Amino acid sequence: MNLKKKLRAGKSVIGTMLTLISNPNIIWILKNAGFDFIFIDCEHGTYTFQDVSRLVSLCRALDVGVIVRVPQPDRQCIQKYSDMGIDGIMLPMVESAEQASGAAEYARYIPRGSRGMGLGALVDYKTGVNLTEVIREVNEDYIILTQIETRKGVENIDEIMAVPGVDGVFFGVYDMSISYSKPGQIYDPIFRENISRVLLSAKRHDKILGHHFFGYEDLSWGLEQGVKLVTWHTDVSALQNFYKNDLEKITALPQFIK
Repeated sequence: MNLKKKLRAGKSVIGTMLTLISNPNIIWILKNAGFDFIFIDCEHGTYTFQDVSRLVSLCRALDVGVIVRVPQPDRQCIQKYSDMGIDGIMLPMVESAEQASGAAEYARYIPRGSRGMGLGALVDYKTGVNLTEVIREVNEDYIILTQIETRKGVENIDEIMAVPGVDGVFFGVYDMSISYSKPGQIYDPIFRENISRVLLSAKRHDKILGHHFFGYEDLSWGLEQGVKLVTWHTDVSALQNFYKNDLEKITALPQFIK
């Protein structure tokens, strides 16, 4: 069962975000750890198209879901990543229905969009592919997530969620805090209110609810709200936290001479 089918069946899925590591062997590690999918961050990450292609190829081989956060929602960008065989895209900084509608068109084929046909990695380089079946599967299974990260995005959330072809929503708390002139104050009550407003709109429109978590308290609250697409930490934050916590314990031992 692919990522979208799991979510539509009411199951929870958990992934993590790659922002720095480009060695494809990281997919083995994350697969064996038990992750269902990964986000590849091409908005803030330093990945080339070739880097992403290598990571996606191993995801496909190991049956790990993969979603790319695109740097911008234009046709060329969405087409390039989509043709690698990814499960879907996340659109950053969505503030209007028009932005979401354009991306939905570029990501899917006629009759649901205007995406051009490129085979190759999309079908694992197989010959004799049934194009009708490929088009049907992509149009049904592809995931388009809108990331709401600004005051304007929250204000227009109902129009964004009403766009045909948009499958779900994510919330960007750090950019949101900047949008409200409260940089980094992600636990300010205004953000919990905005998250609830966004998630309620997504529920009304029967959309997938997603959120990025860095702690168990937030995770527990998010699951209670109905979040099913869970992203836990990033490659950078996981390494930082693991090493920092362990080093604090090691250097606190009385036998450790500073």
